[in-house]
Amino acid sequence: MKAKLFVTDMDGTLLNSQRKITDKVKLAIKKAVEAGVIFTVATGRMHISALPYVQELGIDVPVITYNGALIKYASGDEVFASYLDKQLVQSLVDYAHGQNIYIQLYSDDKLYYYQENELSKFYQTAAGVIGHPVGDALDKYMDKVPKLLLIGRTPEEADRAVRDIAAKFSGQIVAVKSTPIYVELIKPGINKASAIAKMAEIYKVPAEAILAIGDSNNDITMLQAAHYGVAMGNANADVKKVAKYQVADCDHDGIAEAIERFCF
Repeated sequence: MKAKLFVTDMDGTLLNSQRKITDKVKLAIKKAVEAGVIFTVATGRMHISALPYVQELGIDVPVITYNGALIKYASGDEVFASYLDKQLVQSLVDYAHGQNIYIQLYSDDKLYYYQENELSKFYQTAAGVIGHPVGDALDKYMDKVPKLLLIGRTPEEADRAVRDIAAKFSGQIVAVKSTPIYVELIKPGINKASAIAKMAEIYKVPAEAILAIGDSNNDITMLQAAHYGVAMGNANADVKKVAKYQVADCDHDGIAEAIERFCF
């Protein structure tokens, strides 16, 4: 059976290294959608950060953001939302500050952090959003938090944070890398795979017609769950190990290749 639900990661997958969707990929997506394929995005990004790219593609389907904690149409209607306990958010912020690791949180699709620095500026540029440095008032923005993000100064610092949080907050939070320096902090059981299952239920797509494609560790759950689990050519070794298939990298239209191979 050909893929009928096509779910793609964003950075390093749908977007090339210049954070653009190439014309070839746009044409392939248009062809797939016209043929009845349900095409959507599953990203660790904020909804407001993913939205311009979804609008560029001209699709209005539920978009999976915050690594599966929020599923929301481009037009605004919410399908699913999951938020972290406020006390846990406070504990994670306290941990990060105690370890001198940059942390930011999201509330009502807005970005908050303690103070502006090179890491907050880097993130805002990469995500195309405007953040809010709120200092000691950060505890006022801990309601409706779908996830938090640690940013390491180096990949090694990010790796240490993953191990440390897994030990200190076992069973309470999942720490997974989405880039060499980004560490996503998400609720156990909430991930891209759980979000795809909800999408398949909404659209009544059988399991054997689901395709997921990505490049980073936060994509692993959905690649393992999907019948067509596809790694980009630029994916890391962990992703390639679990993927059933592999296509070209994000600078050589891997998404277009996947559409041609598995949707037609």
